[in-house]
Amino acid sequence: MSQFEMFAPTAQPVSTVPSADQVRARLESLMRTLRQADTLPLTEKQLRFWRTVVPQMTNWLPAEEKAAVCAEFDAHLIRLERKAA
Repeated sequence: MSQFEMFAPTAQPVSTVPSADQVRARLESLMRTLRQADTLPLTEKQLRFWRTVVPQMTNWLPAEEKAAVCAEFDAHLIRLERKAA
């Protein structure tokens, strides 16, 4: 081992904590898909995933924004599920 290797700076770990902007972008993509849909565009597995993940993802947003996103998500699912019935 060379001296350079002994004293080289160690690699900094990459943060896995999402930013509010990253969360917004991911949620906006989902909402855009739901807004444009006439039928439910999600499989049962995807639907279970998003029903679990959306409330968790919105924890990274301010309280008012979290409530608005969750309400919009629920409203789209109700609308699309009614059309399917």
